[in-house]
Order: sequence, then C-alpha cells, then structure tokens
Amino acid sequence: MLRRELDTKRRATRTVVARAALTACASVAAVATLPASASADSSSTVTVVGTSDVFDSGLIQSVIKPDFEAAYPKYSLNYVSQGTGAAITYAEAGTASALLVHAASLENQFVAGGYSAEQFGRAIFYGDYVLLGPAADPAHVFTNDPNDVVSAFEAIANEAQANGDVNFVSRGGTPGTTVEEHQIWALTSGVATCPVTTANGGGSVPSADSSCATSPAPSWYHTTGLTQGPNVVNADTCNYTGGNCYVLTDRGTYQYLKDSGAISNLQVVCHNNSASAAGGANLLVNSFHAYAVNPSNFSGSVASGINLPGATAFLDWLTSPKAQREITAYQEADVDSGGSSFIGDAAPVISSRASLPARVRSGRRVTIIGSLTNRVPGTSPLAAVSLTLSATPTGSSTATTVATATTGADGSFSFSFTPSGNARYRVSSPQIAQVEIPASVSFGPEYGDLLQSTSLGLGRMNVEGAPTISELRASKGLVTVKGGLSPAAAGPTAHVDIYAVRASKPTSTEPKLVEREPVAVGAKKYRASVRLARGRTWRISVKYVDTGHIRAGTSPATKVHVT
Repeated sequence: MLRRELDTKRRATRTVVARAALTACASVAAVATLPASASADSSSTVTVVGTSDVFDSGLIQSVIKPDFEAAYPKYSLNYVSQGTGAAITYAEAGTASALLVHAASLENQFVAGGYSAEQFGRAIFYGDYVLLGPAADPAHVFTNDPNDVVSAFEAIANEAQANGDVNFVSRGGTPGTTVEEHQIWALTSGVATCPVTTANGGGSVPSADSSCATSPAPSWYHTTGLTQGPNVVNADTCNYTGGNCYVLTDRGTYQYLKDSGAISNLQVVCHNNSASAAGGANLLVNSFHAYAVNPSNFSGSVASGINLPGATAFLDWLTSPKAQREITAYQEADVDSGGSSFIGDAAPVISSRASLPARVRSGRRVTIIGSLTNRVPGTSPLAAVSLTLSATPTGSSTATTVATATTGADGSFSFSFTPSGNARYRVSSPQIAQVEIPASVSFGPEYGDLLQSTSLGLGRMNVEGAPTISELRASKGLVTVKGGLSPAAAGPTAHVDIYAVRASKPTSTEPKLVEREPVAVGAKKYRASVRLARGRTWRISVKYVDTGHIRAGTSPATKVHVT
C-alpha cells in the first residue's frame, strides 16, 4: 500500500519537476528559481530552505511536504530549493525556520555560528553520488574505472587535455554536490588544480595552469550556477565544444530525471567507490541533515519570524519511524537505483548476535551480546553509549529496567542478568549526540549529528520454576516436605504440588499428585505435609506452579522411608 501511494505521488509530480529543470536550463547562466519564501514565518507556516537534491528528485513534493502537512495539519510547509551553501546563507539571514543540507564542511560552520537550535543537525537520510557520462564514454570511465571516481576524474581531465572531446559540467559555488566534487579533485594526481578555501568547503578545483592566484578554469570545465536537476539536464544537452559531458550528481535526481524523460543521453558510468580505490568505499556516501534555526541568534522581527515549534515539529516528523519508512520506500522499486535513493538513517541499528533463549531455568544468568551501529557507511563507531534492557512481564503493559550496559569502542555491548519471570525483553538506546569529525581536522569546527532513540525487541523468554527439596521428614505415616522456590512467588494462585511414587516401581512410572499447598505472594520457601503408606520407601518430587509468571518446574526426586 505504501509503495503504491508513493508511486502515485511520484507520477503526479514528475512532469512538474522535469519541466522546471528544462526551463531553468534554457540559459547556462540562469539561476534556477524554485519556490520562493516569505521573509518570515507565521505560527502556521514552516519555511524550510535546503538542498535542491531533494526537490529535483521529487522527494519533497512526493513525500515530505504532503505527508508532513497531513501529520501536522496546523502547519503549511514552504520549501526553498537552493544549493547547500546558498541555503545555509539563507538560513543565517533568519529567512527560514529550518535547514536541510548535505555538506559537512559547511554545516559545521553553521553550527559553530550558533545558528542551530540543537547541538548538531539531525541525521535524516543518506544516499550516494554517481558520475554520469555519455554512452560513447570517450574517457572510458565505465570500462576502466566504474568503481573508482578519483581515477574517473583523472581520465576525464586527461582525455579533455589530450583530445578535447570531453567536458565536465559542475554546478560551481558551494552546493553540497560541488563540495563533494572538490573533495574528489583534491585526491587526483596529474591534474592541475587549485585549493578551495575552508569557508567554501575545502578541496580543489581544476585550473588551466598552476598559477592559482589568477588561473582560469580549463576550457573543458564548466560551472553553470544551476541547481541539481537543471545542471544534469545541461550536461545531458551538452552544448559545449567537443561534446560528451560528464557530471556528478546524486542518484535520486538522476533516477527522477531519467524516469521522467528529462534526460536521455547520460548514464551512470561510475558509482559505489571501491574500498581499494582512492578515498575508500565511503567517498561517494551522500549524508543529509536537518536543523531547526535558532531564533536566539537574531533579534526583533527576524527572531519572531522564526517558527521554532514548527521547525521542531518538522524535524520530529522527519525522524519519526513512519517518515523514515516513507522516505526509504521512495524510488525503492526503480531498477537503476539498485535500492532506495534515500535511506532513512535517523536512528542507529541495534543488533543481537544470537536469539534470546525461549526458556531458562530460574536462577540461571542470561547474557545478551550485540552491537549498536550508525546506519550510514563510514561513520564513527557508537562508543560509550548507555543502553538499557527492559522486561515487560506476561500480562502486564509496564516495562521495568533489568540491566544496563555501555557500548565499547567498536559499539559492541553485553548484558548479563538473572530473569525473574516470563517476560518480553527489549534493548533501548537514547538520543545520541555523535561527533563524526572532530575540531582538530583541517577545515575547522567539529561536525556531528543527532541520532534518535531506538530499540530492538528481543522476544519472549519464559522462566522455568526451580523448586528444591531441603528436608524430608517421616513420622508415623506423615511426611513433611520443606524446600526453596525460585523465583519468588508472584501470583495469587502460586502453589506447589507434591508427587509421590513407590521407590520399588520403575523410574518410568508416573508419580501421583498427593498434595497441593498454596504459596503466598513473595514467598521463597514452602512447607507441606502428606500421609503415605508406612513401611514403604517413596520417591518424592515437588512441582512449582505460578501460572502466568513462570513455566512450571519440577525438583529432582528424593527418597524417603516411611516407618
């Protein structure tokens, strides 16, 4: 049902976005003008400024805007589509209540400036970048470097310089995709590049020569100033000398434009960077975060125009399990994407190495071993996180904490506890403020994210009662039986059943119930008396019953001679 609903929304908005992309590309110098924003929010509006990836891929129109407004009908969502750098500048002017972006080396500066209402941005979802190229692929990227984007960039530059038959189309400026592109150029060898300032995200950009003070861009490298979708359409049209354009984009926008027919000449020539390639397996991971703008950083009408409750509601919805499922389901069925273009990562993953035992004898300790991991590939281990193990007894809706544990340096954890009765168990993690890139790195302030609380149900475990016989005393045909009970009696119908069978009978002979003795709530001991025939030796066993709280358990048989 969810996928059918999302497919319907996607078809309804696909043509609109494709037309917007084509219109914006009518001039290379044109800046895409997508939804405009008022200068301030009222109590019923929430303006979100953010990356064009999520607009040009249709995610905003198909999922985020309609579903947020359905969940919070008191708010109307306005989305302003910009490159990440421009979006941050927009938010820092106090003209939006929330920010949705994807460039760590710019986001950390936003947070350091006090513009975020929370400690870090909330992790919301991740995807990946893909390098697109023409079917002819004169740089032979798809053949030689399908999983090595740094080598692919080198091949494009070398082909352009040697034969002049390829071009690279960049958005330029400080969009998240351009920041990513600059990180890749900085890893290349044999390509003339110039450094990009830390304020603009760092990395390098191709240059015509090594004189970075005045060096122009090489003739094969073009910056359009367009947002994500229009930039890809520009590369697909490729009206540049030599033709054969290559362009870096996010998978979701590529998939959307291809499905809508807005592009027809480009294909994925490089993606899924190899672990052995420069930059490693996580170089092309595209991680998105959302922020509520801090009104305390402003004054007067600007501060009052920031709808912090609305922005917080937007973040709460965006990181909710339902929204995370809907975002992940978007484009999930598209063949080219190889899965979802956007994968919800608001909460980490709790995993257990083994199943919970279905039954355990009372008094036995149980150990649960598992791990807590961030969903985003390449992120830091979730170390020193306090986890709780809770139990909800059978017949109750109230959970109680039975053990706590702290994750190790690699995110692993271990609980050891003695269960006290039949219950369902769950491991829970609190909200986590995780530093992903410390302040000691070259591009400035620390960068982190907020991961939402989550839990893992381990299932039901039954505890088998463990009665013991500590004393058997026979006198004139009366046998007194005493012993202990584990766990303590919890229910009003708890009782012990005394079973007896003549010792001369085969051990396979079923003993008979000869006495039932009630046990008070909280009792850990019992005492019962039973009359048995004199002059015989008997095997006595005790069955402990506390229906609903434990599984009945029976003691080993003990012999007694009745004189």
